[in-house]
Amino acid sequence: MPSILNFSDISQSDWNALVDRAVAHYRRGKQWTDVAKGKSIGLVFMNSSLRTRTSMELAAAQLGAHVTTLVSGEGVWGFEWTKGAVMDGDTAEHITEAVGVLSRYYDALGIRAFASKTDYEADKSDAKVRMFADIATVPVINLESAWYHPCQALADAAAIRATFETRKTNKFVLSWAYHPRALPMAVPNSALLMAAHEGFDVTVASPETHTLDPDLVAQARNIAASNGGSVTESSDLHAAADGAVVVYAKAWGGRAQYDDPAREQAQREANRNWRITEDVMRNTADGKFMHCLPVRRNVIVDDAVIDGPSAIHLLQAEMRLHGQKALLEKMWGV
Repeated sequence: MPSILNFSDISQSDWNALVDRAVAHYRRGKQWTDVAKGKSIGLVFMNSSLRTRTSMELAAAQLGAHVTTLVSGEGVWGFEWTKGAVMDGDTAEHITEAVGVLSRYYDALGIRAFASKTDYEADKSDAKVRMFADIATVPVINLESAWYHPCQALADAAAIRATFETRKTNKFVLSWAYHPRALPMAVPNSALLMAAHEGFDVTVASPETHTLDPDLVAQARNIAASNGGSVTESSDLHAAADGAVVVYAKAWGGRAQYDDPAREQAQREANRNWRITEDVMRNTADGKFMHCLPVRRNVIVDDAVIDGPSAIHLLQAEMRLHGQKALLEKMWGV
């Protein structure tokens, strides 16, 4: 398999194989093998990480591969990303040379680079991660970019398949939630595409000021339709949750953050009541609560929900390890 930058255009058969393989790893437990002995991966983190870094390091190690992790600002030269830049400032190494060198050392690379939240079109096109992948001469895994988080999406799908033998309904709710900061859209974008690949009838619930990108929604609608599902949008959280088997909560910033951050903040503050409560979950069909983590308790979700029997957020986090083992196996053909 070539680079994994997102799952928006992956074949359904490849998608199913990856999710099933992740579930198989989960059911076997933490097995250590040497199927990838002699392989290596270099991970470049431009942003903070807990689950992504630890799960990817461990996934490679459990397959027998060597891992090196480089963290921006921690003993690594500052990267210059601009083509044609006159490098007479603080940045010491152009990304062209950095990725060129790493490609000569490693069999695969990973890159984590969050949204700029200042240039919408650049973020929507995943400019930084695509630039990294274009320079690389080995496969690249997106460890979360401006627009996508494929590793999280794969883990989410595996958690759902491991949880449900049958579904009471086919309804999946992706719910916006209040957060004190305007967060990127990568996780909700990928969660929506994941649910579409899984054939759910998806409702994206959010205030009208915080809808997802219409092109992304249209893409998800096409994927869902090809798998027997659908995608609709709602601005009523309680109505959206009615009859759902999954409520996936995630905060994200509105489009206004790119041109008027103060207006976006005011819009967010006006919707502080968008939180997953016991009342919301009572509207579901014994639905499961999902979140990618980290989560702000009693801001995004009440303690009573996340500590209750409906929550499968820790299973999602565990599936990060198993999903990434499946990705590496597929990428390396082992």
